[in-house]
Amino acid sequence: MLASEYELHRNVSRAAVNRFFETCREAGNEIHTLQIYQNGEKMLRIAPSPYSCTDKRENYSLSKSFASTGIGFAIEEGLLRTDDRIVDLFPDKLPDTVDDHLAAMRLSHVLSMNTGHAGCVMPHMYHTDDVARAFLAQPVPFRPGTHFAYNTGATCLLSALVQRVSGETLFDYVNRKLFVPLGICGAYWNQCGEGVNEGGVGLHLSSDDIIKFALLCLNGGVWEGKRIFSEAWLEEATRVHSDNSSNGTPDWTAGYGYQFWRNAREGYRGDGACGQLCVVLPKRKTVAVIQAMVSNMQKEMDDLFELIENLCHVDQTPAIIPAYEPLPDRQIVLQNQSYRLDSNPIGFTFLRLDVRDDAVHLHFSNGRKEELLSAGRGRWIRSVYTAPYRKPKLLGLMSQEAPEEVRVAACCEMDGGSLRILCRHINSPQTESIRLTFTPEGDAVHLRFEMTGYWDAGALDLSGVRV
Repeated sequence: MLASEYELHRNVSRAAVNRFFETCREAGNEIHTLQIYQNGEKMLRIAPSPYSCTDKRENYSLSKSFASTGIGFAIEEGLLRTDDRIVDLFPDKLPDTVDDHLAAMRLSHVLSMNTGHAGCVMPHMYHTDDVARAFLAQPVPFRPGTHFAYNTGATCLLSALVQRVSGETLFDYVNRKLFVPLGICGAYWNQCGEGVNEGGVGLHLSSDDIIKFALLCLNGGVWEGKRIFSEAWLEEATRVHSDNSSNGTPDWTAGYGYQFWRNAREGYRGDGACGQLCVVLPKRKTVAVIQAMVSNMQKEMDDLFELIENLCHVDQTPAIIPAYEPLPDRQIVLQNQSYRLDSNPIGFTFLRLDVRDDAVHLHFSNGRKEELLSAGRGRWIRSVYTAPYRKPKLLGLMSQEAPEEVRVAACCEMDGGSLRILCRHINSPQTESIRLTFTPEGDAVHLRFEMTGYWDAGALDLSGVRV
């Protein structure tokens, strides 16, 4: 069994922590990692099994705050200015007709999600070979600076811009100037057209990595006595530049900076879909990081602030170590078999079942390489495999097709005549269920893949015959 990670400062209220996880569970909000620091001290570091604070995972739009930091470095180097006109930065990418609104768009508008677009233009950019040209080709119905629209395509343009002015990809630039000084290793950032990092999504960092960034921000850009970026840039990036008061719930209507959100109560944050949070509260000298799978991020923010309010009340309540339990340990009544699979989007051509007392191992072949997915009986087993189309991605914003490593913790059970594999993705927030149904004679198999997440294309069905 993979152990939960659970560290609590002696002054932390166990009752408050227990209440936080209980409240989240009642709301259907899964918390995968949680860290809070106050006054430079680690107050808690928690990752319910099978998750870990060390796992690199997709943080969705939390990536935007790191893209903003890349722009900040470029400005500090004199490569860019916030009042630069976008048409001057990309003169070779312009459409045949440049209207007044496009001509008025400046870097500050792109940073503050106030480009004048009616909505996100990333769906028009992702599948092109030239993301800047695709961005500039989109209609700009509003004068820049007058209409807030959350726009991942704008952040992708920031990525292309850093690449243009620095000669490095956004990842290489941020890695050299931010990650290396913070001691962050093994991060990666997905790419789209022309090798441009996605920018607004696709950055894979661990909870341990993100808490370093949060502490760096809390310390005004200084890490272990060394200045990483200027305090002036941090203040500029995290103050309100856009009025988003019609954008929804309180923490999403309190103002937007340069790829940072202002909190309704105090402070600011970066955040991403499904509940990824990097919260900085300067007045309280507090930072918090959450990686999660939640359906209600406002409830998540409310619960987090309640926890912070009640964090340091010493009590004798026993700590309840949270964990996501595997499927029950039941007998697996299956034979080792091999199946040739029909043509399918994943590209798997062959399946070999290896059934043992304590686990089931699915050996998938794609005609070139074997991929292994192992599932434990009554316990989690970690696996790494590559499978296009089964990656949890924001459709229209991130590639489904490009091969990418998928890391999961999996368990299994027999359910009637079917084998169910439950996969908790370790490098993203999602959970996936794979059900294998066999004919009575075992001469054919049907596989059904179903993944959580409102952006998923739906269930995927595969069939095969025994060989």
